[in-house]
Amino acid sequence: MSDHTVTRRPLDRRETLKLMAGTSLGRVVVSEGALPAVYLVAFAFDRECVVFRAPVGSPLAKAVNDTVVAFQADDVDQAARTGWTGTVTGQSSAVRDPSTIARLDRLLPDIDNVDVEPVWFRVTADFVTGHLAQRA
Repeated sequence: MSDHTVTRRPLDRRETLKLMAGTSLGRVVVSEGALPAVYLVAFAFDRECVVFRAPVGSPLAKAVNDTVVAFQADDVDQAARTGWTGTVTGQSSAVRDPSTIARLDRLLPDIDNVDVEPVWFRVTADFVTGHLAQRA
């Protein structure tokens, strides 16, 4: 095999979650009016759940409240055609407990929009898939 050969393989749950936890931006995939919509968010992991904020009353907050969503994060080197992608699919719900919210605020301290009150959301990792592309 040459140095230019790229191999692809699936990642197991543990590998996928570990890679995803090493990045801080991802995409929430929701359904809006029966059509897919994708939102870029800052996120963290709280145990095996993805957590992120959305402005109160925003289209994202409305779309992710008490529904099944997909969440994806990745790291890709376009020039080398290598990288990984991970997807978590699960139930999304608002976090309402004040002590949990305070803990999450410390976990992901950057506020994306300080003019609008944020709502925390948690996505359970019911299904986890991942793929890796690397040099052989």
